[in-house]
Amino acid sequence: MLSKPELTVLSQLSTHASGNVIQRELADNLDWDPGHVSRVVSKLADRELVVREQDSGRYRVSLSNAEPTERFADLTREFPHVNFPDLLAGSTIKLMFYLTAERTAAELTGWTDVSRATVYRRLNQLQNVGVVTKRDTRFALTQQFEELAAFARSLVRHLQRQEAGKHTTGVRIIWADVDEYLFSCQTEPPADLVHQTGPDAFEQYGIPLLTQESQYYFRSEEQSEIAPEDLVCHMLLIDDGARYRSYCLLLIVGCELEAETLTRTAERYDLEAQIELSDMVQQLCAYLDSEGAESEAKLPEWDTFKSKAADYDISV
Repeated sequence: MLSKPELTVLSQLSTHASGNVIQRELADNLDWDPGHVSRVVSKLADRELVVREQDSGRYRVSLSNAEPTERFADLTREFPHVNFPDLLAGSTIKLMFYLTAERTAAELTGWTDVSRATVYRRLNQLQNVGVVTKRDTRFALTQQFEELAAFARSLVRHLQRQEAGKHTTGVRIIWADVDEYLFSCQTEPPADLVHQTGPDAFEQYGIPLLTQESQYYFRSEEQSEIAPEDLVCHMLLIDDGARYRSYCLLLIVGCELEAETLTRTAERYDLEAQIELSDMVQQLCAYLDSEGAESEAKLPEWDTFKSKAADYDISV
């Protein structure tokens, strides 16, 4: 996420009267070494959170118009007495990403790579300054600081779009949590950074899917490959229409995926999904278990599905 020095520079620029400042003056105001300021500003500029321009042989620094920058500036101006760089540096932004509702420390630990001890320590710090409240075992942002979750979410997605955009074009984030994201693009990114998913990934299971649409990739440092149950979820997140549902059915049968595995995987994506993914997966499984008797509008007639499966040498 962002380091304390990076947040400190953003905070300083947010409250500067002119909206921009000479880089050397920024170092003087912060009482930092000019070289240190230059390195911090360079990182922020690389992330498109600040703009650095030469002016008469000197660098002038200002905030960019990126959404997370504007949200952070608004918070800094509204609450000048709060030391946001101290509160948000490091892993705290990851916790803020999920504090859109009441959460337990166990949930926050499970959804992030932050240890349980660190989660409790950070939450206690936030509670002590009135940013977070606790009811029984659940934590939530206080009403006046609810914007912190929106800032965290906009920052995470901004950094994800920027990361992907360095390696490909036409990036569109389809699904994202704090550490992983599913996106479409127009050109192929380096294979060591992402996993191919979506329609093109079906061919490896003997189910080629012809499409003229964008390419789809999943960015994750945790997963070494895209499992078929993940691919089903990715397809439905990309498009939950009738055609993609039919191909998901083929993949489920062809890979002999169990309903429990599919549901458990869907629940992992559901937290940030714009659709009821778990319900959708359960509908697909019920359709297969009942041989089409339990069906809904976006699923094919059973005989039509059996015929399609036979085309791919899949036994139903």
